[in-house]
Amino acid sequence: MTPFDIARSYIGTTEGPGPADNPVIMEMYASVGHDWVEHDSVAWCAAFVGHCLEKAGMRSTRKLTARSYLDWGVPVEVSDAQQGDIGVIPRGSSNWQGHVFFIDRIEGQWVWGLGGNQDDAVNVKRYPVSKLLPYWGGWYQGLI
Repeated sequence: MTPFDIARSYIGTTEGPGPADNPVIMEMYASVGHDWVEHDSVAWCAAFVGHCLEKAGMRSTRKLTARSYLDWGVPVEVSDAQQGDIGVIPRGSSNWQGHVFFIDRIEGQWVWGLGGNQDDAVNVKRYPVSKLLPYWGGWYQGLI
């Protein structure tokens, strides 16, 4: 299975209710080397992407920061993006914050991202294409 296929299998996974933690999300942290994380409310978009990559037999960044994926993979132009490539967009007001997801599709000015921690769940959500940061990772472009 590809990382994108694995990611799709998690659609509908949500954070645990109230103070409860979803063990599936907790395993995502552990699978990328962060078993010290105590709650599923810690930002987990990068853990989700990394977990899917690792389950597919690929080495992730093993970091919990979305922007760590700006240095991963092969740079891809938006016009060359394929389903399953990794996209990163800014989040917050600092240079280190971001959000990472697998690209589901690009339609006009929108990129549809399959990601974790999107409204506390794994789902497909749209973002403006103009927000994609440069040098996002393409694994179809020769990594496997």
